Amino acid sequence: MNTSEVSLSVICTIYQSAAIVNELVRLVSSECTKCTPNFKIILVDDCSSDSSWRAIEDVCRKQSNVRGIRLGRNFGQQVAVSAGLRYSKADYVIVMDGDLQNPPSAIPEIFDKLKNNLDIVYTTSMARNSFADSVTSWLFWWIMNKIFKINVIPNQLMMRGMSRRCGDLFNSYNEQIRNVVGITHDIGLNYSVVKVRNNKRHSGHSNYNFFKRFDVMLDVVLLMTNRPLTYLIYGAAFAFFASFILGVITLINYLRFPEMPVGYTTIIFLICLFGSSTLLVLGIIGRYLANIYTEARNRPLFNVEKKINF
Repeated sequence: MNTSEVSLSVICTIYQSAAIVNELVRLVSSECTKCTPNFKIILVDDCSSDSSWRAIEDVCRKQSNVRGIRLGRNFGQQVAVSAGLRYSKADYVIVMDGDLQNPPSAIPEIFDKLKNNLDIVYTTSMARNSFADSVTSWLFWWIMNKIFKINVIPNQLMMRGMSRRCGDLFNSYNEQIRNVVGITHDIGLNYSVVKVRNNKRHSGHSNYNFFKRFDVMLDVVLLMTNRPLTYLIYGAAFAFFASFILGVITLINYLRFPEMPVGYTTIIFLICLFGSSTLLVLGIIGRYLANIYTEARNRPLFNVEKKINF
């Protein structure tokens, strides 16, 4: 298959990014023309409250190979990516953030690797944009790989390339609690990694804070492994053993020194320790149960309010 026959789709998720849309399309188009003339850009608006959709409509009217999808409500980036992949029929697909932090200049290299019989091409960041991002990113991947032994590719960005086979497999995953990292890791297949330098956001500010990053990490961990439950069992067994030993020591001291006053500090410490441990256990189990309940309802993954150029 020659280059002119190969089709490529680039999916960009858009949220509160009206000022970026035109520049995003210009840069992505410039890089895609280096790969193949048969390319489409799919812009997925995650129900932005600014004028992002109007900007998408304008650029779609000017360029027929740019397509727009507006979701019915804000579903989050993971679902927005999934929506774009459902509407892509190209031979190769590249997913990227729409805030221009993922460098469009990496598109040709990703495309070339996909053509060499690879199914997934990940991108990893050589450096983060701030010290806080570096610390939280390092902590995220350390917890994933060292504590929970999930063994995913560290420092990976949302930007990644997929073959048609990988895209079809991704679309076959119907779970409601979704994470692109978790699904692509579970798919497996042949992959490669491209190192890129993540850019600073073109305008505005990132919508991710520490708590959102933590929530994403929690979803990834709970979706990909039951190891937290195993750790809870180990922790409960250790606490039981420690409590038994402490009880024996307390009994011995009581028999040896009947006049010894009750240890107020020890009692308060144990109440706080086991009270917080109980809440932690219930919280993790509750999160698993909530995920099961969400999946059991089997609601549609997303709904589309408007489409352009499809």
